Amino acid sequence: MSDAEAWGGPVRVFVRVPHAWCHAGPAAIDEVAAAAEELGFDGVSVQDHLLSDPAVTPCGSRHGQDDRTVFEAMGVLHYLAGRTHRLRLLSGVFVVPYRNTILLAKEGATLDVLSGGRFIFGVGVGAVLGKEADGAQRLSAHARIAQREFAAMGVRGDRGALIDEMLDAIVALWEQDAPSFHGRHVAFGSLDLYPKPVQQPHPPIWIGGRSDAALRRVARIGDGWFPSQASPDLIAAGRARILELAAEGGRPAPLDQGVNLFAAIADTTDIARGVVADALGRRFRDTDALWEATLAGTPGAVVEQMATYASAGVNAFDLKLLPLAVPETLRQLERIATDVLPAVRARSAGTKLA
Repeated sequence: MSDAEAWGGPVRVFVRVPHAWCHAGPAAIDEVAAAAEELGFDGVSVQDHLLSDPAVTPCGSRHGQDDRTVFEAMGVLHYLAGRTHRLRLLSGVFVVPYRNTILLAKEGATLDVLSGGRFIFGVGVGAVLGKEADGAQRLSAHARIAQREFAAMGVRGDRGALIDEMLDAIVALWEQDAPSFHGRHVAFGSLDLYPKPVQQPHPPIWIGGRSDAALRRVARIGDGWFPSQASPDLIAAGRARILELAAEGGRPAPLDQGVNLFAAIADTTDIARGVVADALGRRFRDTDALWEATLAGTPGAVVEQMATYASAGVNAFDLKLLPLAVPETLRQLERIATDVLPAVRARSAGTKLA
Protein backbone atom coordinates (compact mmCIF):
# COMPACT_ATOMS: atom_id res chain seq x y z
CA MET A 1 0.00 0.00 0.00
CA SER A 2 1.32 3.43 -0.91
CA ASP A 3 1.53 6.36 1.48
CA ALA A 4 -1.34 8.04 -0.36
CA GLU A 5 -3.53 4.93 -0.04
CA ALA A 6 -2.70 4.64 3.67
CA TRP A 7 -3.73 8.27 4.17
CA GLY A 8 -6.94 7.91 2.17
CA GLY A 9 -6.13 10.80 -0.17
CA PRO A 10 -5.52 14.50 0.45
CA VAL A 11 -5.81 15.57 4.08
CA ARG A 12 -7.34 18.88 5.18
CA VAL A 13 -6.42 20.68 8.39
CA PHE A 14 -8.77 23.15 10.10
CA VAL A 15 -8.18 25.28 13.18
CA ARG A 16 -10.72 26.36 15.80
CA VAL A 17 -11.03 30.14 16.10
CA PRO A 18 -11.08 31.62 19.65
CA HIS A 19 -14.78 32.47 19.89
CA ALA A 20 -15.35 30.73 23.23
CA TRP A 21 -13.94 30.87 26.75
CA CYS A 22 -11.62 33.25 28.48
CA HIS A 23 -9.51 34.42 25.53
CA ALA A 24 -12.39 34.88 23.07
CA GLY A 25 -13.08 38.13 21.26
CA PRO A 26 -13.31 39.80 17.84
CA ALA A 27 -9.61 40.68 17.69
CA ALA A 28 -8.64 37.11 18.63
CA ILE A 29 -10.96 35.65 15.98
CA ASP A 30 -9.55 38.02 13.36
CA GLU A 31 -5.91 37.28 14.17
CA VAL A 32 -6.26 33.50 14.16
CA ALA A 33 -8.40 33.39 11.00
CA ALA A 34 -6.05 35.74 9.14
CA ALA A 35 -3.03 33.65 10.15
CA ALA A 36 -4.75 30.40 9.16
CA GLU A 37 -5.52 31.81 5.72
CA GLU A 38 -2.06 33.27 5.17
CA LEU A 39 -0.29 30.13 6.37
CA GLY A 40 -2.20 27.73 4.13
CA PHE A 41 -4.60 25.94 6.46
CA ASP A 42 -7.68 24.51 4.80
CA GLY A 43 -10.33 26.01 7.02
CA VAL A 44 -11.49 27.36 10.34
CA SER A 45 -14.14 26.02 12.69
CA VAL A 46 -16.48 26.98 15.52
CA GLN A 47 -18.22 25.11 18.31
CA ASP A 48 -21.89 25.59 19.24
CA HIS A 49 -22.89 26.43 22.80
CA LEU A 50 -25.17 28.93 24.46
CA LEU A 51 -23.54 28.64 27.89
CA SER A 52 -20.23 27.71 29.48
CA ASP A 53 -18.51 27.75 32.86
CA PRO A 54 -15.06 27.03 34.35
CA ALA A 55 -15.81 23.32 34.72
CA VAL A 56 -15.54 22.69 30.97
CA THR A 57 -13.00 25.23 29.78
CA PRO A 58 -9.51 23.97 28.84
CA CYS A 59 -7.79 27.01 30.33
CA GLY A 60 -5.86 25.14 33.00
CA SER A 61 -3.58 27.43 34.94
CA ARG A 62 -3.29 29.91 32.03
CA HIS A 63 -6.44 31.81 32.82
CA GLY A 64 -7.63 34.88 30.94
CA GLN A 65 -10.99 36.61 31.29
CA ASP A 66 -14.52 35.18 31.69
CA ASP A 67 -15.00 31.48 30.98
CA ARG A 68 -18.70 32.03 30.29
CA THR A 69 -18.07 33.86 27.00
CA VAL A 70 -19.32 31.98 23.93
CA PHE A 71 -19.95 33.92 20.70
CA GLU A 72 -22.86 32.46 18.71
CA ALA A 73 -21.55 29.98 16.16
CA MET A 74 -23.54 30.87 13.03
CA GLY A 75 -22.89 34.56 13.58
CA VAL A 76 -19.15 33.90 13.83
CA LEU A 77 -19.19 31.90 10.58
CA HIS A 78 -21.02 34.71 8.78
CA TYR A 79 -18.47 37.15 10.18
CA LEU A 80 -15.63 34.94 8.94
CA ALA A 81 -17.21 34.70 5.49
CA GLY A 82 -16.53 38.40 5.11
CA ARG A 83 -13.10 38.36 6.76
CA THR A 84 -11.58 35.48 4.79
CA HIS A 85 -11.37 34.57 1.10
CA ARG A 86 -10.28 30.95 0.76
CA LEU A 87 -10.80 29.09 4.04
CA ARG A 88 -13.60 26.53 4.39
CA LEU A 89 -16.03 27.44 7.19
CA LEU A 90 -16.88 24.45 9.40
CA SER A 91 -19.48 24.19 12.15
CA GLY A 92 -17.96 21.77 14.59
CA VAL A 93 -20.79 21.01 15.34
CA PHE A 94 -24.13 22.84 15.37
CA VAL A 95 -26.42 21.44 18.06
CA VAL A 96 -29.32 21.22 15.63
CA PRO A 97 -32.14 20.67 18.16
CA TYR A 98 -31.49 24.17 19.59
CA ARG A 99 -32.43 25.72 16.28
CA ASN A 100 -35.44 26.42 14.08
CA THR A 101 -35.39 24.20 11.00
CA ILE A 102 -36.41 26.76 8.39
CA LEU A 103 -34.25 29.52 9.83
CA LEU A 104 -31.23 27.19 9.99
CA ALA A 105 -31.74 26.23 6.33
CA LYS A 106 -31.95 29.92 5.42
CA GLU A 107 -28.86 30.84 7.46
CA GLY A 108 -26.84 27.95 6.02
CA ALA A 109 -27.74 28.78 2.43
CA THR A 110 -27.00 32.45 3.03
CA LEU A 111 -23.60 31.58 4.49
CA ASP A 112 -22.78 29.33 1.55
CA VAL A 113 -23.68 32.06 -0.94
CA LEU A 114 -21.90 34.87 0.91
CA SER A 115 -18.76 32.76 1.30
CA GLY A 116 -18.73 31.57 -2.31
CA GLY A 117 -19.48 27.94 -1.43
CA ARG A 118 -17.15 27.45 1.54
CA PHE A 119 -19.59 26.18 4.20
CA ILE A 120 -19.32 22.69 5.77
CA PHE A 121 -22.44 21.86 7.79
CA GLY A 122 -21.27 19.93 10.87
CA VAL A 123 -24.23 18.82 13.00
CA GLY A 124 -25.03 16.90 16.18
CA VAL A 125 -27.66 16.30 18.84
CA GLY A 126 -25.68 17.77 21.75
CA ALA A 127 -24.32 16.19 24.90
CA VAL A 128 -25.96 13.12 26.40
CA LEU A 129 -27.85 14.22 29.51
CA GLY A 130 -27.01 12.49 32.76
CA LYS A 131 -23.97 10.72 31.33
CA GLU A 132 -20.99 10.73 33.69
CA ALA A 133 -18.38 9.30 31.30
CA ASP A 134 -17.92 7.74 27.87
CA GLY A 135 -15.21 5.30 28.93
CA ALA A 136 -12.39 7.80 28.49
CA GLN A 137 -13.76 11.27 29.28
CA ARG A 138 -15.60 12.58 32.31
CA LEU A 139 -18.74 14.21 30.95
CA SER A 140 -20.80 15.27 33.96
CA ALA A 141 -19.91 18.98 33.62
CA HIS A 142 -20.77 18.96 29.91
CA ALA A 143 -24.05 17.18 30.63
CA ARG A 144 -24.92 19.78 33.27
CA ILE A 145 -24.39 22.65 30.84
CA ALA A 146 -26.33 20.82 28.12
CA GLN A 147 -29.24 20.36 30.53
CA ARG A 148 -29.34 24.12 31.14
CA GLU A 149 -29.09 24.86 27.41
CA PHE A 150 -31.87 22.46 26.43
CA ALA A 151 -34.11 23.82 29.18
CA ALA A 152 -33.46 27.41 28.06
CA MET A 153 -34.34 26.53 24.45
CA GLY A 154 -37.34 24.37 25.29
CA VAL A 155 -35.80 21.23 23.80
CA ARG A 156 -37.59 18.09 24.99
CA GLY A 157 -38.11 14.55 23.83
CA ASP A 158 -36.17 12.41 21.38
CA ARG A 159 -33.41 14.62 19.95
CA GLY A 160 -32.35 11.84 17.57
CA ALA A 161 -35.75 11.71 15.89
CA LEU A 162 -35.85 15.52 15.85
CA ILE A 163 -32.47 15.96 14.13
CA ASP A 164 -33.31 13.29 11.56
CA GLU A 165 -36.45 15.16 10.52
CA MET A 166 -34.69 18.52 10.63
CA LEU A 167 -31.87 17.34 8.36
CA ASP A 168 -34.30 15.80 5.88
CA ALA A 169 -36.27 19.03 5.81
CA ILE A 170 -33.16 21.21 5.42
CA VAL A 171 -31.90 19.09 2.52
CA ALA A 172 -35.30 19.38 0.85
CA LEU A 173 -35.28 23.17 1.31
CA TRP A 174 -31.79 23.39 -0.16
CA GLU A 175 -32.35 21.06 -3.11
CA GLN A 176 -35.96 21.59 -4.17
CA ASP A 177 -37.77 24.60 -5.61
CA ALA A 178 -40.78 24.68 -3.25
CA PRO A 179 -40.79 21.53 -1.10
CA SER A 180 -43.45 20.42 1.34
CA PHE A 181 -42.59 18.43 4.45
CA HIS A 182 -44.93 16.69 6.86
CA GLY A 183 -43.20 15.05 9.80
CA ARG A 184 -43.90 14.52 13.46
CA HIS A 185 -41.60 17.38 14.52
CA VAL A 186 -41.24 19.49 11.37
CA ALA A 187 -43.97 20.45 8.94
CA PHE A 188 -44.39 23.04 6.18
CA GLY A 189 -46.06 23.28 2.79
CA SER A 190 -44.76 24.48 -0.58
CA LEU A 191 -42.02 26.66 0.86
CA ASP A 192 -39.89 28.43 -1.78
CA LEU A 193 -36.84 29.28 0.32
CA TYR A 194 -34.17 31.20 -1.60
CA PRO A 195 -31.28 31.65 -2.20
CA LYS A 196 -30.19 28.08 -2.68
CA PRO A 197 -26.64 27.12 -1.60
CA VAL A 198 -23.79 27.55 -4.07
CA GLN A 199 -22.57 23.99 -3.42
CA GLN A 200 -24.66 21.39 -5.20
CA PRO A 201 -26.66 19.50 -4.26
CA HIS A 202 -25.95 21.14 -0.88
CA PRO A 203 -23.06 21.95 1.50
CA PRO A 204 -21.33 18.84 2.87
CA ILE A 205 -23.10 17.45 5.95
CA TRP A 206 -20.72 16.12 8.61
CA ILE A 207 -22.39 14.21 11.44
CA GLY A 208 -20.97 14.35 14.96
CA GLY A 209 -21.52 11.82 17.75
CA ARG A 210 -20.41 8.28 18.50
CA SER A 211 -23.64 6.36 19.17
CA ASP A 212 -24.94 3.74 16.78
CA ALA A 213 -27.77 6.16 15.99
CA ALA A 214 -25.19 8.75 14.94
CA LEU A 215 -23.39 6.21 12.74
CA ARG A 216 -26.70 5.26 11.14
CA ARG A 217 -27.33 8.97 10.50
CA VAL A 218 -23.98 9.26 8.75
CA ALA A 219 -24.70 6.24 6.56
CA ARG A 220 -28.20 7.49 5.69
CA ILE A 221 -27.68 11.21 4.98
CA GLY A 222 -24.14 12.30 5.90
CA ASP A 223 -21.25 13.23 3.67
CA GLY A 224 -18.87 12.56 6.54
CA TRP A 225 -18.48 11.49 10.15
CA PHE A 226 -16.98 14.04 12.54
CA PRO A 227 -16.53 12.80 16.14
CA SER A 228 -14.75 14.77 18.86
CA GLN A 229 -11.81 13.59 21.00
CA ALA A 230 -11.98 10.12 19.51
CA SER A 231 -9.08 7.69 19.45
CA PRO A 232 -7.89 6.09 16.19
CA ASP A 233 -9.28 2.73 17.31
CA LEU A 234 -12.70 4.23 17.98
CA ILE A 235 -12.70 5.90 14.56
CA ALA A 236 -11.63 2.73 12.77
CA ALA A 237 -14.44 0.76 14.40
CA GLY A 238 -17.01 3.48 13.73
CA ARG A 239 -15.87 3.90 10.15
CA ALA A 240 -16.24 0.16 9.53
CA ARG A 241 -19.77 0.28 10.93
CA ILE A 242 -20.67 3.25 8.71
CA LEU A 243 -19.40 1.48 5.60
CA GLU A 244 -21.43 -1.60 6.54
CA LEU A 245 -24.60 0.45 7.08
CA ALA A 246 -24.13 2.45 3.88
CA ALA A 247 -23.73 -0.74 1.87
CA GLU A 248 -26.88 -2.19 3.45
CA GLY A 249 -28.79 0.95 2.48
CA GLY A 250 -27.42 0.98 -1.08
CA ARG A 251 -25.77 4.35 -0.53
CA PRO A 252 -22.18 5.29 -1.46
CA ALA A 253 -19.72 5.41 1.41
CA PRO A 254 -19.35 8.93 2.85
CA LEU A 255 -16.21 10.53 1.45
CA ASP A 256 -15.18 12.56 4.49
CA GLN A 257 -13.86 11.31 7.79
CA GLY A 258 -13.03 14.09 10.21
CA VAL A 259 -11.94 14.26 13.82
CA ASN A 260 -12.01 17.16 16.26
CA LEU A 261 -8.97 17.14 18.58
CA PHE A 262 -7.20 19.26 21.14
CA ALA A 263 -3.55 19.66 20.16
CA ALA A 264 -0.29 21.11 21.40
CA ILE A 265 3.06 21.23 19.59
CA ALA A 266 6.31 22.07 21.36
CA ASP A 267 10.07 21.50 21.28
CA THR A 268 9.68 18.29 23.27
CA THR A 269 6.86 15.83 23.78
CA ASP A 270 7.07 16.34 27.56
CA ILE A 271 6.43 20.07 27.18
CA ALA A 272 3.50 19.52 24.81
CA ARG A 273 1.99 16.86 27.05
CA GLY A 274 2.39 19.15 30.04
CA VAL A 275 0.30 21.81 28.27
CA VAL A 276 -2.40 19.28 27.37
CA ALA A 277 -2.47 17.74 30.84
CA ASP A 278 -2.76 21.18 32.46
CA ALA A 279 -5.74 22.02 30.23
CA LEU A 280 -7.54 18.67 30.01
CA GLY A 281 -6.25 16.28 32.64
CA ARG A 282 -9.35 16.57 34.81
CA ARG A 283 -11.58 15.62 31.85
CA PHE A 284 -10.03 12.22 31.17
CA ARG A 285 -10.07 8.93 33.05
CA ASP A 286 -6.27 8.66 33.02
CA THR A 287 -3.24 9.81 31.04
CA ASP A 288 -3.40 6.86 28.63
CA ALA A 289 -6.92 7.90 27.61
CA LEU A 290 -5.76 11.52 27.34
CA TRP A 291 -2.89 10.75 24.95
CA GLU A 292 -5.05 8.41 22.85
CA ALA A 293 -7.52 11.20 22.00
CA THR A 294 -5.29 14.28 21.64
CA LEU A 295 -2.31 15.38 19.55
CA ALA A 296 0.69 16.33 21.65
CA GLY A 297 4.40 16.34 20.89
CA THR A 298 7.10 17.67 18.63
CA PRO A 299 6.14 18.43 15.02
CA GLY A 300 7.53 15.08 13.89
CA ALA A 301 5.65 13.23 16.62
CA VAL A 302 2.40 14.97 15.71
CA VAL A 303 2.84 14.02 12.04
CA GLU A 304 3.15 10.38 13.12
CA GLN A 305 0.10 10.69 15.38
CA MET A 306 -1.85 12.12 12.46
CA ALA A 307 -0.64 9.22 10.32
CA THR A 308 -2.15 6.81 12.84
CA TYR A 309 -5.47 8.61 12.51
CA ALA A 310 -5.16 8.59 8.74
CA SER A 311 -4.69 4.83 8.78
CA ALA A 312 -8.09 4.68 10.53
CA GLY A 313 -9.62 6.64 7.65
CA VAL A 314 -9.31 10.26 8.79
CA ASN A 315 -8.87 12.82 6.02
CA ALA A 316 -9.79 16.01 7.93
CA PHE A 317 -8.38 17.27 11.23
CA ASP A 318 -10.01 20.08 13.22
CA LEU A 319 -7.42 21.30 15.72
CA LYS A 320 -8.21 23.07 19.00
CA LEU A 321 -4.80 24.43 19.90
CA LEU A 322 -3.54 24.63 23.47
CA PRO A 323 -2.80 26.67 25.49
CA LEU A 324 -5.74 29.02 25.00
CA ALA A 325 -3.88 32.25 24.39
CA VAL A 326 -3.69 34.05 21.05
CA PRO A 327 0.10 34.64 20.94
CA GLU A 328 0.76 30.94 21.61
CA THR A 329 -1.89 29.93 19.07
CA LEU A 330 -0.29 32.11 16.39
CA ARG A 331 3.17 30.67 17.12
CA GLN A 332 1.81 27.13 16.86
CA LEU A 333 0.04 27.92 13.59
CA GLU A 334 3.34 29.07 12.13
CA ARG A 335 5.09 25.96 13.38
CA ILE A 336 2.39 23.66 12.05
CA ALA A 337 2.50 25.43 8.68
CA THR A 338 6.27 25.01 8.51
CA ASP A 339 6.87 21.63 10.10
CA VAL A 340 3.61 19.65 9.98
CA LEU A 341 1.43 20.60 7.00
CA PRO A 342 4.11 19.97 4.33
CA ALA A 343 4.85 16.51 5.71
CA VAL A 344 1.17 15.63 6.10
CA ARG A 345 0.30 16.79 2.60
CA ALA A 346 3.31 15.11 1.01
CA ARG A 347 2.50 11.80 2.66
CA SER A 348 -1.21 12.00 1.83
CA ALA A 349 -0.33 12.73 -1.81
CA GLY A 350 2.16 9.88 -1.90
CA THR A 351 5.11 12.19 -2.61
CA LYS A 352 8.38 12.76 -0.81
CA LEU A 353 9.63 16.02 0.65
CA ALA A 354 12.76 17.41 -0.97
